Amino acid sequence: MKAAKKRAAAVRGRTRPPVLTASATQLLWHHHRRALLFWGAALVLVLALAAWLARSAAPAADVEAPATPPAAAAAELPPAIPEATLEQLLAAPKSADWRIARLAGNTAVMVIEFPSLLAQGQAFNRAAALLEKTRGSRDRVLSDAELQALVAGAGDNVETFYQGHDYTGINIARFFTLAASQRVALNEQELRLRSLLLQEGVMREEGGAYSAFSRQAVIGFSAVQADNPATKQDETIDPVRRESVLLHELSHGQFFTRADYQKACWTFWKEALSDAERRLFRDYLARNDYDPGNEELMVNETQALLMHTPDARAFSAVTLGVSEAQLASFRARFRQVETAAQAAAAR
Repeated sequence: MKAAKKRAAAVRGRTRPPVLTASATQLLWHHHRRALLFWGAALVLVLALAAWLARSAAPAADVEAPATPPAAAAAELPPAIPEATLEQLLAAPKSADWRIARLAGNTAVMVIEFPSLLAQGQAFNRAAALLEKTRGSRDRVLSDAELQALVAGAGDNVETFYQGHDYTGINIARFFTLAASQRVALNEQELRLRSLLLQEGVMREEGGAYSAFSRQAVIGFSAVQADNPATKQDETIDPVRRESVLLHELSHGQFFTRADYQKACWTFWKEALSDAERRLFRDYLARNDYDPGNEELMVNETQALLMHTPDARAFSAVTLGVSEAQLASFRARFRQVETAAQAAAAR
């Protein structure tokens, strides 16, 4: 009995555990729940970081990049056209299509060899009428009928209107801009030329207007071909004429793109020739329907004819109307000016 009483007293003397109400129980549960969520999120983050580190440490060969379709890759960058020296341009066999190159040593000059004078004329004659011809318009692109009348009025046909062509990127871009704004229908060869110049970075198009990217030039000459006996014009391009035309046109390309050479040509024109001698060249060029009011054209054509046209059928003392001694004097003076310019540039 005493033992039972002692046990009962001991039980009564112990601290009883607290009794939790409903609100206290909920509070405790929310506390544990937040802790579980925190540590769970931390665990997920650690696992994700470990997975990322494992992937980063893997060899590069294990990561496979998506393949680029061949067609898309080819469209990103047009194939570069080759470079060619004068000798390579002359040695190239006759082609049935345009042959396009950049001049080795001065890639600012694009050279197009056409398979015939006809193809060349179709591509460039309308631009020539705008940019060079006295009887052409300086601000209006001719229609097909107007161009045909201009060519016939000069006693030429499409093939003989020009044997070679040369234009700055700025001028050829101006031609295409005017043609677009005046809604002149261009032929297939002109459209091809426009696409080529855009593709190769000679000019760019924005909002229907064209502009040159940089100081570049495009020149044209033709492959060897026979005369057409059915016409009164001479369509012959033999090897001698072909070489002479190419030399002539390349000198225009140098004039357009090399500031030092252009400066030497202007010095010759202004300082090495007298007023009467300048008038001699101006009158000669005007007889050949070059615009005598375009001073740069006069300077450029004079240097090309005088120094870079070896075919006497195209230019000679007789055609200029001077003696051989006078012609030799002009050439000697030009060489002297050019040599002095080269020496000054080397200093």
